[in-house]
Amino acid sequence: MEALSFDPIGDIVAARDAQAQEEALPAGLGRDEFLKLLVAQLENQDPLEPAKDTEFVAQLATFSSLEQLISANDNLNVLAAGQSNLINSQALGLIGKEALVEAGHEIRVAKGIPDQLVYALPQQASNATLTIYDNDGTPLRVFDLETTPDGRISLNWDGTDEDGNAVEDGSYRFEVHATDSENEPLELALFQSLPIDGVNFGSEGVSLVSGDQAIPFATILEIRAGR
Repeated sequence: MEALSFDPIGDIVAARDAQAQEEALPAGLGRDEFLKLLVAQLENQDPLEPAKDTEFVAQLATFSSLEQLISANDNLNVLAAGQSNLINSQALGLIGKEALVEAGHEIRVAKGIPDQLVYALPQQASNATLTIYDNDGTPLRVFDLETTPDGRISLNWDGTDEDGNAVEDGSYRFEVHATDSENEPLELALFQSLPIDGVNFGSEGVSLVSGDQAIPFATILEIRAGR
């Protein structure tokens, strides 16, 4: 996930500038250019050695293929535009829900509300803890996690430290330690359940918005109903 820059006007200006530069480039051989070349060839051919029928038929066949390619390209553009509009409208329906994504090693607190962490154990653990640290590396809160592999389990942190004081908004590092019955380390599957606040229609495609973060569709594991 990456920080999102809200500058729609700048994006529009940049897109139009790129489009203007593209339109200034010389266009490829199109339908009209092909016909002009064909007519010019017929008008300027040597009357004593006119073009053979087979050559003319081949040129007409080439023109027919060009027409079909142009038509197919136009149809594909219409289809792509329709699919894009459909995706955009469907993405708007996700606002208010939650996106489950793989977690890194930071948890964010915004307006006093922490992002929800979700974890899953691969097998029975003898011990499992999650520790949240402040910017100085001092532990803020330690949680004893469930030790049985009961699927995905949500960690409900209320955004307070060990003394019950609310922490400031920001990002906090956390670490997870889990061991099995032989005191060997276990790897937990960690996820974040992020609220979907909006949809960003950027130059790189549609992405969901959670606070000041953009969530690319490729990173989303599943969509859940909102809390």
